[in-house]
Amino acid sequence: MKRYFLIIGLIFIFIIVAIVVATNMQSNDTNDEFFAYVKDNSLILWNERNNEKIVLNSNFDTSKEMFLDIHFAYSFDKTKIIYPYNISDNSVSLRYVDINNISEENSQLIDEGVLLYEIVKNGLVYIKDMNLYHYDFNDKQMIAENITAYAVSNDKNTLYYLLENGDAYQISLDSLEKNKILSGIDGINVYGDIVLSYIKESSLFSLYVEDELISDKVVNILGEEDNVLYFTKYEGKLTNFETNEDYIDLNSNVATYRYKDGDVTKLGDGILNLGNGFTNANTDEYLVLGKYNGTNFDISFYNQKEDYVFSLGSTDKYNIYGYDDATKTVYYQGADDLFYQATLSGKELENIKLIGENIAIITKENNNIYYIENNTSNLYLLQDEENVLIAENIKDWFIIDNILYYIKNNEDKLSLNCYQCNMQEITNIDSFSNINDQIFYFADTYLKDDVLHGNLYTVINGVNVLVDDDVIVSYGVIHLNY
Repeated sequence: MKRYFLIIGLIFIFIIVAIVVATNMQSNDTNDEFFAYVKDNSLILWNERNNEKIVLNSNFDTSKEMFLDIHFAYSFDKTKIIYPYNISDNSVSLRYVDINNISEENSQLIDEGVLLYEIVKNGLVYIKDMNLYHYDFNDKQMIAENITAYAVSNDKNTLYYLLENGDAYQISLDSLEKNKILSGIDGINVYGDIVLSYIKESSLFSLYVEDELISDKVVNILGEEDNVLYFTKYEGKLTNFETNEDYIDLNSNVATYRYKDGDVTKLGDGILNLGNGFTNANTDEYLVLGKYNGTNFDISFYNQKEDYVFSLGSTDKYNIYGYDDATKTVYYQGADDLFYQATLSGKELENIKLIGENIAIITKENNNIYYIENNTSNLYLLQDEENVLIAENIKDWFIIDNILYYIKNNEDKLSLNCYQCNMQEITNIDSFSNINDQIFYFADTYLKDDVLHGNLYTVINGVNVLVDDDVIVSYGVIHLNY
């Protein structure tokens, strides 16, 4: 999960200031694998290695909802576990315990009423009552009042925050010395080592790298890879987007830009495809872009080596699902609603082949191409000669240690199996999660005092292992190495 305030709303359309963050869990250097869950009125930490169960709070308030994964983390040096002790409205009482001396009695209070926090090199920063604090596991200090957003640098040693009046500050977490870097800003963010700030202009944004304007009329930030930023810009004449025709105008006049080493480069008209496991924006020879004008879909390619762009034009290729630069293969939906693959040869598509119809997802994993049929939820492996049916009526699937696992709908229950492996199918699953490449599931669930309980299992080397019984399902389980 990203470690900043994400500011993207409707895709390709709006960026909305938000104050939502998920804490990134750090890896533990020891051989211990810790998990947390709630049973009865206790918050429990389970050590998978030795099956030890440690109560972190024997009087945990189970009357209120919360997401454990937002509030559990290791300290930067991985010597401490930070965790929620109890819940009050939308905040938590936050505590920590040394990893070599874990017990409820040995835990220390950080603060009460914590809304969210982030680990930094010498402790953590957190928000309470919209005020920003720093805590070094000895003392806490208020950094700023009435903040609207904050972000932490990649090295976890520099903090950026934004006040209600639009002033943005940079603060060194070593000395806590602060420096105002901008005024009149609506948001601040960090992508890799790139510090972004932005000013809202009606439905669009002016985008800055710290105090340098890199673009106006920004629609959306597509993402960042190795400190290279990709974003979309509107190149039409409108300033407000209120009707369907306005949004068609936006999509017809959107272009993708790249910010790299202080320079901004237009890659081409349309929106860069970064998803579905196909694209490595830093190494691919070609990057594929697509735009829709309300009638036709246009596919363009940007050649990174020779710095030119060309378009396939408004043809019967109207929705691109992915482009595999390694094989120069394009996966797309045609105007006939069927799905095809074709080879990019020069500036044209050749060797067009029908994949299927009514496909929901096409994705690349471990150099294999998979797709899911929309009407059947069947999962297929795409091959040159014949597509291989892996499983029917699937709920979800994931690859762990090069093994493809899938969850199937089975009447009112779920089942778990894997493709071309020796695991015995696990049935009668009520709910599941895949956390940090480890599968957990609940079975034999039942209601007690209007609260859903169940037996919690994990899967180790293809075998289901009981973690604990009578676990409260709504809190789930969190893997601290996540």
